[in-house]
Amino acid sequence: MTVTDTRSALAANSAREHLLRLDRLRLIDRAQNEGFTLRQIADLLEISATQVHRLAQRVLQQPGELERTPQEVIYQRSAGVITDDEMMDTLVHWDYTYGYVPTEGDQQVDAYAKGSWDEVRRAYRRGLLTDDEWDILFEGTRTARQAQRAAARR
Repeated sequence: MTVTDTRSALAANSAREHLLRLDRLRLIDRAQNEGFTLRQIADLLEISATQVHRLAQRVLQQPGELERTPQEVIYQRSAGVITDDEMMDTLVHWDYTYGYVPTEGDQQVDAYAKGSWDEVRRAYRRGLLTDDEWDILFEGTRTARQAQRAAARR
């Protein structure tokens, strides 16, 4: 196995783990909505009721975590769930949000509110997107990114 093969295998393994965690959160949410008890869910997942409770609380506190994201799409490709073309078609047509520094009054706070585009940037830095894929996505979002920066300066 070459270094490149090992890198790809590690990335695919990580992607599968992330997708499994997300799938588990969605299943727990669905099961609760269908009336399953924590004990029933725990028995079916073969984990403790305490773990199910923690995961259920996470879903309640962060419901946005169940929504599909660019990161999930990229992980799906890395894990072999979707093809390169399917990933790119989805990402090219994504309605991205862009990160910004929030303000209180007229003062910027010491924080950064991430947007969905940040997930694409991070995936590229981690080697989950090729240079060609990045170039296509970067060019496709140029106008929106420039508009967001201009609005932030106002």
